[in-house]
Amino acid sequence: MELHKFIKQLGRYRKGATNETEKAIIEAWYDSYEAGGEKQLSVDEREQVRNAMHAKISDAIKKPVQSMWFNYSIAASILFLCCSAVLVYFLQKPATPVRETYTTLRTSNGEIRKLTLPDSSVIWLNAQSKIRIPSNFDKTIRQVYLDEGEAFFEVKHNTRKPFRVVTAPLRVQVLGTSFNINAYHSLPHVKITVVTGKVGISKGTKLLSFLTPGQELSYLTDKGTFEQKKVDAGQSQSWKDGDAYLNRVKFEELSLIFKNLYGLTLKAGNKRVHDYLFTLRIKRNTPATETLKLISAIHNAHFRKEGTSVIIY
Repeated sequence: MELHKFIKQLGRYRKGATNETEKAIIEAWYDSYEAGGEKQLSVDEREQVRNAMHAKISDAIKKPVQSMWFNYSIAASILFLCCSAVLVYFLQKPATPVRETYTTLRTSNGEIRKLTLPDSSVIWLNAQSKIRIPSNFDKTIRQVYLDEGEAFFEVKHNTRKPFRVVTAPLRVQVLGTSFNINAYHSLPHVKITVVTGKVGISKGTKLLSFLTPGQELSYLTDKGTFEQKKVDAGQSQSWKDGDAYLNRVKFEELSLIFKNLYGLTLKAGNKRVHDYLFTLRIKRNTPATETLKLISAIHNAHFRKEGTSVIIY
């Protein structure tokens, strides 16, 4: 029998609360001590021995009980510390970041789309462009991502929630204004042109400039430099109405605009054509062939069609 169970039985025996089986076991234990000696004790002597044993038993019962409560106290303390440690762990453990979700809008060749945001701001998206709007837009900062292409923004004024456009590697921030961003990957620059209001432009933590109406910032992505100048801001957004104003642009930009309008790819037949600068106005409703004649006439060049490509030579 286990010691602690026997001690409990001894306690019940002293109180007269044992059953017949337990009583017989305990008294046999008493008798085993009495039978150990050669001398038989008198009734009085046996009673004295029994009383002394009772006293020893009482001490034995009390000590384990005290020890038991002590052990319970230690166990409770350990449990409390473990629970506290687990709680602290979960409180200090970095929260699992919630994966951001976006609404993505894309346009193809010859397509222009208009999007109204939850705050009533309006975005016009030019052909071959992509923009993302986070699911938490309009909570603290109204932020969108122009990943590719060109967009014109008409931002609803809200002093408590700035409006931010991220277009690598720049960040454009306003409160309420209208401006155009040209950020095609095929071009060597990102251009921001302000029509109304005031725009702040930064790269990383560095503020590059503030723009006011009629000002344009052109950032050269390969060199990391920029220039700022006065322009006709109305022409920067004319593409929304189907017109394109080109002012001394390189062949790459002419080719991009032509593809946006007609879905055809312009190619330079030689280096001389590639180095030309072009100034003209292209209207969307003008047939592609008529526009090609106009482009060729600027530098007395010629053109020929090869599938979906047009070679200028």
